[in-house]
Amino acid sequence: MLFSATRPWLSAVLLAVLLAGCGDSPEMRFKQLLSKANDGDPLAQFDVGNSYFNGESVAKDHIEATKWYRKAAEQGLAPAQFNLGNSYAKGEGTEKDQAKAVAWYRKAAEQGYAFAQYNLGNRYRIGDGVTKDSIQAVSWYRKAAEQGEAMAQYNLGNCFLKSEGVAKDEIEAAKWYRKAADQGFVPAQFNMGNCYTYGTGVAEDQAQAASWYRKAAEQGHANSQYKLAVCYRTGEGVGKDQVEAAKWYRKAADQGYAQAQYNLAGCYANGVGVLQDSAQAADWLRKAAEQGHTNAQSNLGLCYFNGEGVTKDHIEAAKWYRKAADQGDGECQNFLGDLHLRGIGVEKNRVEAYAYWKLAGATIDNAKKVAMLENNLSREEIAAGQKRAKELQQEIEAKIAAKKAGN
Repeated sequence: MLFSATRPWLSAVLLAVLLAGCGDSPEMRFKQLLSKANDGDPLAQFDVGNSYFNGESVAKDHIEATKWYRKAAEQGLAPAQFNLGNSYAKGEGTEKDQAKAVAWYRKAAEQGYAFAQYNLGNRYRIGDGVTKDSIQAVSWYRKAAEQGEAMAQYNLGNCFLKSEGVAKDEIEAAKWYRKAADQGFVPAQFNMGNCYTYGTGVAEDQAQAASWYRKAAEQGHANSQYKLAVCYRTGEGVGKDQVEAAKWYRKAADQGYAQAQYNLAGCYANGVGVLQDSAQAADWLRKAAEQGHTNAQSNLGLCYFNGEGVTKDHIEAAKWYRKAADQGDGECQNFLGDLHLRGIGVEKNRVEAYAYWKLAGATIDNAKKVAMLENNLSREEIAAGQKRAKELQQEIEAKIAAKKAGN
């Protein structure tokens, strides 16, 4: 994920006007600022642009904001050049034009403006408004990172880790992650947790990993909340504590983190860290299942089949088994074969049962069931079942490919 640097709002000129006219109304202070801007003061022009952009002491007006940013930018004021780049990037107060955004970011970046250097690095990394060039991306990230820009430090760490525009160097990656993490940048704190978990660029240290996950988790980072929960569940880097594990699973689950929802369902199903509650287990399984979590879909199907935490409903069971089967879950493909053979929750159909059993045979050992059914099918039915199995496999592969493409 790339983060965009945002606008700096307050210049020394605006601060001076505010202090000098502390007894004046906001409207009067704005008039004073506007007078300086009309006299050609670039800092005042910049701050008038900010006032219009934010709607401070004047009605919000992005067109006016952009006009004043341009006046200051054309006089060489780097923050105004950066803001004008943002205006073009987002189409705020002017037409959206990524090439012009890059041009203005470059002007500010070449003056050493760290936010602009970072954004220019992003543009080179993804090829937006400029030809994609990972080496240039690294160069601009480094310039901003060396000025202490946390997002640039984080992205530079990613470049070293993934060998994008620079030779892979896990030690350098961890070094830059740490610089960003020490500034409280959450994704970098999470990555430092991962570095210590797996010994990437640093000596493996589960206590350090848990410490960094906690820093990010306490700032609301769902991945880190999940990782911290796993630490408490397994006792890696912290004392084993199932209540704490369930607490952190819930925090991540409440943010929609599917694996945490699935694990929290397991806590409720088994009474681990929480009171046993089958209805809560089924509810959390559903939240994860609706996001496409295969194991959650499979287990929700089982809940409906057995009536655990929900009213028994074989049609619903078959529906959720099918969703998991469509993602390549062999056990659910096998279950669907069973259901079709017996006509439970689905149409009774021996050919369909045979097709699902054949399909499942690619991942689980059910050869005896397939052979047994073959003894009771005609040659035509076996041929139809084999054809159907191939069709199902093609459908599954297409769905999996589409899902990967979407990610």
